[in-house]
Amino acid sequence: MYRSNIMMLRISYIIAFLLMSLSTLVVSAQPNINKKNTSKVNAKNAPFEGIIKFVQETFSDTIYYTYYVKGNNIKIEINEDCADCDGADAMLFNLKAQTIIALKPSLRMYKDVDVKPYVKSQDVDYSIIQNTHNSKKIEGYDCEQWRVKNQKENTEITYWVTQGNFYFFDDFLKLWNRSEKHSRYFLQIKNLNGYFPILSVERSSLRDTRMKLQVVKIINKPLETSVFEIPSGYKNYDN
Repeated sequence: MYRSNIMMLRISYIIAFLLMSLSTLVVSAQPNINKKNTSKVNAKNAPFEGIIKFVQETFSDTIYYTYYVKGNNIKIEINEDCADCDGADAMLFNLKAQTIIALKPSLRMYKDVDVKPYVKSQDVDYSIIQNTHNSKKIEGYDCEQWRVKNQKENTEITYWVTQGNFYFFDDFLKLWNRSEKHSRYFLQIKNLNGYFPILSVERSSLRDTRMKLQVVKIINKPLETSVFEIPSGYKNYDN
């Protein structure tokens, strides 16, 4: 009787142990619904890296821009002859160092460009409409319409923007700090984080088109750091 009781006790311990082990395996096999897939989230929210091609059209000329973007570095090629002609003049922007360098391939020279600190305009004549409720797909991107007007300048610019990971763009515009209206008007808009204009059209108050700037291709791809360096053999224009 005593031996049978000991045997039953041992069997009970073994069964309890097996049940505990089984429950542990089941729990460990269950997916953790509270744990996010950070690799996918980080990849989705990573800043844009790659190439963006623009075409700028006015009533008198056409200019082709190619942007190369990697982190805080941006290179722009500017060509008035064709979209992919060799030897285009270029500019190197470093958003962290706040520097701009102009490249002249035809002369194999470069020049440091003076940077003027950006100061947001306090012009009260700007009128900004972000919730137009208009949307359309452009170059495969879902875009919404924003409009910025300035009655004193007799100008309205319509931006068709897409929301994404183009975090560089407003900082880039501030560093370049151009006086042309497409940049100035866009920087009047608040909460630009990640938004990017696929198409922008400048018109007069009478709806006459003055200029159109449109993205024609966006290529997501890793870029070599050498793209954003002064090419070997280039001389400083100021020396």
